[in-house]
Amino acid sequence: MNKRIQLITVLASVISSTTANASGVLEIENSQHANLNYWNCYVASDAQERKNKVENGILPQVVFDGDIKPTNIEMDMAISKTPAFSVAVIHNGKLDWSATWGRLKRSGPQASCSSLFQAGSLAKPLTVLAAMRIKTAGDIDFDRDIETYLSSYQLPVGRQTSENPVTFRNLFSHTSGVTRGGYAGYTKKEPFPSDQQIVLGEAPTNSPKVEVTNTPGAALAYSGGGYTVAEIALQDKLRKPFETIMNEWLITPLAMKQAEFTVSLPDDRHSYTASGHQVDGTIVPGGWNNYPEQAAAGLWATATDLAMFLIEISKGYHGESNVFTKSNIRELLDNPIQNHVYGFRQIANGDQVFITHYGGTVGYRAGMTLNLQTGDGAVFLSNSDNASNLGEAFLSSVSRAYNWPVFQGEKVKRKAYSSEELKSLAGTYVFPEQGWEVSVAYEHNILKFDFPAGNRLPLVMIPIESKYREFVHETGVHAYFDGVGPDMKIKLFGQTGLRQSIKK
Repeated sequence: MNKRIQLITVLASVISSTTANASGVLEIENSQHANLNYWNCYVASDAQERKNKVENGILPQVVFDGDIKPTNIEMDMAISKTPAFSVAVIHNGKLDWSATWGRLKRSGPQASCSSLFQAGSLAKPLTVLAAMRIKTAGDIDFDRDIETYLSSYQLPVGRQTSENPVTFRNLFSHTSGVTRGGYAGYTKKEPFPSDQQIVLGEAPTNSPKVEVTNTPGAALAYSGGGYTVAEIALQDKLRKPFETIMNEWLITPLAMKQAEFTVSLPDDRHSYTASGHQVDGTIVPGGWNNYPEQAAAGLWATATDLAMFLIEISKGYHGESNVFTKSNIRELLDNPIQNHVYGFRQIANGDQVFITHYGGTVGYRAGMTLNLQTGDGAVFLSNSDNASNLGEAFLSSVSRAYNWPVFQGEKVKRKAYSSEELKSLAGTYVFPEQGWEVSVAYEHNILKFDFPAGNRLPLVMIPIESKYREFVHETGVHAYFDGVGPDMKIKLFGQTGLRQSIKK
C-alpha cells in the first residue's frame, strides 16, 4: 500500500461505496478501485435531496423572460459533447456528496469518482499553499529576491532591481512582471523540455522565453512562466523533484489520495484516466498532452482530492486545521488586486467571500470554489474543451440548491428589434490587440456570432439604459454595439473590436 494512504485510514470511514447510476438510483460501486487507495462516490446521510436538486436543476447562465426549463447534467453533457463530468460538493466544511457521469472517452469505459482528470491551473493554488507551509517551516521567505533560491537558472536582466526584485510573493500573485501567458502542453509523441529549457525558451519548448517585462508589483498579469520560475526555485532550494515536494508538503498531509504531479502520468494510472476531448468531440491525440510546467498546469486529480484541499483551507480559515495555520489562510487573502489573491478570484456578497479558481488544458476544463465563512464549496472536472458552460451551470445549480448568494446566473428580458436594425450590426469585427476576428451574421431574424474555433452563439437583444445596444447569449456572453455603418464597434469580453466589412 502506498505509504501516504496508511496515514488516512481514519478518513476511509466517511467515504461510502455508493454512486448514482443514470437513473439516479444508488448502487454499489463495482470499480476495481473501490479500496482505500482510491475515492469512491459518496452521499452523506442527509444529502440525497440536495444532490437530486443539483443534478436535475441545470439552467443556462442567462434565463430569458422567466422561461425556466431546467434540464439535468447528463442532458447538458450530451449537448456540450462532454464525455465525463465529475463533481464534489462541500457543505458546512464537510464533503456532502460526490458523483461522476459518463465515460473516460466516447464509447469507452465508465468513469467513476476514482477517475483522474487534468486540472490545469488548479495546480497553481495547490503550489501556493504548499509554498506557504514551506515558508512557515522557515525554509523560504516570500519577500526575498528569488535569485536567493535559484542555483540552476538565473532570471535575465529586465525591469527588476535589487530594491524591487522578483519574489515568491509576486510570482504567486501574478504581479512579478514576468512574461504573460499560459502553456499549450506537449503531445505524448513529443519530447518535453526541462524547467530550465522552458524558462530559457530553448528547444524543445513551445513557449516563449521568460523575461521580466514589467516592473515587479506594478500590475496584475497572469503568468504561467512566473510559476515555473517559482517551481525551479523550490526545487533548487529543497533539492528535490517538484512532485516529491508537493507530495511531502501538501498531497500527503491533506489525504489527497490520487492527486498526481508526475510527468508523464505513470502507466498504471492510464486505465482509469479520462481522455481529453476537443471542441468537435474528437479525442486529443494520445488521450492528453503532457505539461512539464507542473506548478502552473501539471496537476492530475479527482474531484474529491480537490474537495479535501478546499475543506482544509476552510479549517485553516477557522483555526481548526493541523495542516494550514490561520495565518497561512489570512495571508492568502491579504492585499487583493482587482479581486484576485494568489490566483484565486474573490467573489464577495456582504461578509461572505468565495475564493474561486478555474483551469483548462487541451481537452479538459475544471473549476472550484469555496465560501470561507460557511465552509460550502464545489469542484467540477471534465474531459472536454466544451465543458466550461456546463461547469458554470453546475455551480449555479449548486448555488440554488444550497442558497448561496453568488453564482445564481442572470434573469433578463428580451427586447424586440426590427430586422433592419439587426442587419445593420452584421459584419466582420477585428480586435487588433488580441488578434481576434469575429463574424456577426444575421439569420432568421437572429444575430449569431461565429468564433474562429467553430462555435456559433445566437444572441438575444436586451433592454438597457445605455448608448450601447446590448446582446447576450444564454451562456452569459455579453456583446455591446456602438456606432453606425463602417464606424461600428463591438465590445466583447472587455475588449473592443472594429468593423472591417459589412455583411449583406
